Amino acid sequence: MPKAKMPSKKVAKKIKKNKKIKNRKTESIKNDGIFNFDEQVIEEPRKKVTKTAQKRKKSKKAKNVDLDQEHFIGENEVKHIDKKKLEKIKKEKLKEKRTKEKELAKEQKRQAKIRKQRAKQTKKARMTEEQIRRNRRIKTIIKLFLLLAVIAGLIIYLMLSPIFNIENINVEGNSSISSEQIISLSKVQKDINLFKVSNKDTIEAIKENPYVKSVEIKRTLPNTITFVITERVATYMLEYGGSFAYIDNQGYILEISANTKEGLAKITGYETSQDEITPGSRLCQNDLEKLNTVLRITASAKTNNIDSLITSINIEDSSNYTLFMESEQKTVYLGDCTNLDTRMLYVKAILEKEKGIAGEIFVDMNLNEKYPYFRQKV
Repeated sequence: MPKAKMPSKKVAKKIKKNKKIKNRKTESIKNDGIFNFDEQVIEEPRKKVTKTAQKRKKSKKAKNVDLDQEHFIGENEVKHIDKKKLEKIKKEKLKEKRTKEKELAKEQKRQAKIRKQRAKQTKKARMTEEQIRRNRRIKTIIKLFLLLAVIAGLIIYLMLSPIFNIENINVEGNSSISSEQIISLSKVQKDINLFKVSNKDTIEAIKENPYVKSVEIKRTLPNTITFVITERVATYMLEYGGSFAYIDNQGYILEISANTKEGLAKITGYETSQDEITPGSRLCQNDLEKLNTVLRITASAKTNNIDSLITSINIEDSSNYTLFMESEQKTVYLGDCTNLDTRMLYVKAILEKEKGIAGEIFVDMNLNEKYPYFRQKV
């Protein structure tokens, strides 16, 4: 009988292992009350696994793990997440974050402003009254400087702009002197800038004419200038050699002419020298004081409607003013003109009583002691 072939070491190990497994199962069956001694567990030999197969297995396992992590947590399935919705949520969170940052920055700015104001108030509280006044003066000076700069800029603009060149020159309020004379005196010409005309120089130039009492210059934008004239009016005349010098009620000599003007009374007995009687000049001080009395005489005579009868007034003696009435052929001696209205009433009464009779009326006495009287001319 041939000898039995001895199994290899590898196979012997497997048989030994199988016996151990069989013995464990037999013991467990015995413990459970089930007897099956014929069952035999034989472990199949392991197949050899190549490297490529191992890689595939690992890749598949990793993929399964990813799927498990994505769709499963324990035994509960996780719903699929919408990527657009996820992006929207992220944007909203980012927007909310930025809004909070803006609000925080705004609040920080507000707090900084409050701190600055408090610091300013604290500093102001610490300042002395003298320092506060000095700061106010400095601020006022700065404001005035800025205002002057703005005004200067505006003046420069107006003076350089051709829009404001003069095209029309008007004269108003003149009667004794012509418009052409006033424009000639003003030296204002067309095509000159409206604001280059100096008011002071122009007014002085126009007032060189004695009849001009005052001048007002009006500018009408963009190209018109108007001279508003207030004239002096001749109220009396002086004998000047063979001519007459016309004066107004302020004693200004307006004109020297050989012709007389109707309705004007002549003043005689004045002290002003012949050399001083020139157009534009004024009577001397003594004559100006006497002229005030003459104006009172004229006003009182006008009240009594006899002013038109007076042709001449002599002022040589301030204690006895004398009136000449050529049409009535009478001379009136008024005295120093105290109680002038009463004296003029006597003159009026005598004129009415002695109408047409040449003579002299005397009212130069003290009216409390004597009465006025008329003396007929012989």
